Amino acid sequence: MAVRDQPGLRPGARTLARIVSGVLPLLTILVASPAGAAVAMPRISVHGNRLYAGSRPWRAWGMNWGMGDHAPIVAYFDHPTAANLALLSTELHTARAIGANSMRIYLQLGQVMATPTQPRQSTLNALRRLLALAQRNRIYLDITGDLVWQPSRAPAWYDHMPVQQRWQVQARFWTAVAHAASSSPAVLCYELTSEPIIATTTGYYYGQIGDWYFVQSIATATGPKAEHLARAWTRLMASTVRSQDDRPVTIGLLPSTTGPFAPANVADLLDMLIVHEYPTTDQAPTAVSTIRAFAARNKPVLLGETFMLTDDATTQNAFLTGAAPHLAGAFEFFNGHNPSTTQVHTMADAIYQASLQQFQTLRPLLLAE
Repeated sequence: MAVRDQPGLRPGARTLARIVSGVLPLLTILVASPAGAAVAMPRISVHGNRLYAGSRPWRAWGMNWGMGDHAPIVAYFDHPTAANLALLSTELHTARAIGANSMRIYLQLGQVMATPTQPRQSTLNALRRLLALAQRNRIYLDITGDLVWQPSRAPAWYDHMPVQQRWQVQARFWTAVAHAASSSPAVLCYELTSEPIIATTTGYYYGQIGDWYFVQSIATATGPKAEHLARAWTRLMASTVRSQDDRPVTIGLLPSTTGPFAPANVADLLDMLIVHEYPTTDQAPTAVSTIRAFAARNKPVLLGETFMLTDDATTQNAFLTGAAPHLAGAFEFFNGHNPSTTQVHTMADAIYQASLQQFQTLRPLLLAE
């Protein structure tokens, strides 16, 4: 089970000033002609163990969009209103000012699928608007999906389905999402799900933190059957996305080098690898060795989640410095605030500020060719 801050919780109240500050960029998007709104942005592709933007090697430096009680992406896809999009516009400007060239967003299955066969057009339209906003800011999006982080909100019909029918719904999810995003150049990758496992006990949702479950079980099995199911699921979802778009396909993997979703079992089915790693204090070499093991598969490796959560600044610095030569990019966490102007009132504020400022300091190293 991965330990992390909670990126899926709803945002707290926002001041009127923040909303108003995002209205002008939003109005520009809404009223501009398609030609006027377009920003030249090369599409991302994979060559060997490198990411490319057009014809040039490229590395990702960005953040998971939301943490703690702040989850504007979840709120936006729940309610894709102009006000929620305005908030995202404001935060993208902040992220860009920090130095981000990419951000990770999340789509829960129930937000996209209205029925087992029909997607919600309102959600797909909201995704298109967000991609247009990202393009205007020259920021690529890691689109992570097939999530049920909140089981209490999962469609009842979905949880009553047997495994193979659930897979078919998940494939329809990706058909709809990848088709909706296919025309935008602002896609970094399609992350088929986050932290999947083949469970040894019945149930689909694990990794509980409060009311949230961050580990997604694809099926129940053990031994060779579990490895077979992980490959079958990955093959089905990846081929579904590729039928709609040619951008990189990946999975947000737990930091394990053994098991059904280890790189040795699924890397050949993916275009790039994403690993989530939160080092423990004084254990930077162990965390770096995990990154090296992922990189040994000769695929681009993105550090998809990290944060100064279970370690100290010295360990986190050693980890990121040691991992950098093996990475095609790295993502921290973002609560909407620039750390240089964050008002520190709590220990959580102080950790956020210290962690993200250190990540900024290491940005040149993480982006170095």
